[in-house]
Amino acid sequence: MGWFWRVIGVVLVLSARPAQGGECTVSLVGGEPALQRLNADVRLDFIHERLRVDARHARIWSYSWGTIYSAVATGQFVAAPLVSHASGLDLYVGGGAALIGVIPVVFTPLKVMGDEERLDELEAENPQADPCATLAQAEKLLTRDAANEARGQSLLFHGGNVVLNVGLFLVLGAGFGHWTSATISLLTGLATGEVMIFTQPVGAVEALRDYRRGDFGTPSARVRMGIAPLLAKDRSGLVLSVTF
Repeated sequence: MGWFWRVIGVVLVLSARPAQGGECTVSLVGGEPALQRLNADVRLDFIHERLRVDARHARIWSYSWGTIYSAVATGQFVAAPLVSHASGLDLYVGGGAALIGVIPVVFTPLKVMGDEERLDELEAENPQADPCATLAQAEKLLTRDAANEARGQSLLFHGGNVVLNVGLFLVLGAGFGHWTSATISLLTGLATGEVMIFTQPVGAVEALRDYRRGDFGTPSARVRMGIAPLLAKDRSGLVLSVTF
């Protein structure tokens, strides 16, 4: 009967072991069969690393645009009382528009910045937890971050950019009769808003796509645009960068 108890012991040990690789379900995100064959720890490391990189890009994007719009608004509000009444009206309207540009990065920040920290906390709280349970939480965060980033580049935001700048155009043009200022404001506002939308990081969107395919290699290269303020001794403005 000794062999019987040895078999029972092996069964108990195996049943108590945390689920690994293919034993973890992927129902939260779907995915190819290749994903199910990967070890749970490998999948968790992939999500963690990609969210960490995406969160860093999101912070750079948020801080850069917050600084740009804040500087533009401050500059116009400070200059408005120092110029003619007509020019001052244009500056006040422009400063108000710049403050509106701060709203997305201050009041509706990209969720990946907080979720990346949340994932760190989940792993630190209970390092001995079932890897499948931790993986399920990580998949949930990845899915949420991808949806948040996709929404930030949706037609809703492009349409909002158009509506806002057309509204300012009508205020300056039809309201104050400053059609030249209105046209300049419309063109620069549309261009700046579109650059802001297109430069928003979408690392979580790409990570979720690769994760579902079980493709854990180096992220594919893509064209990326970035914008940052230029402050020098004899000049100031914005710098647009494009990387391939």
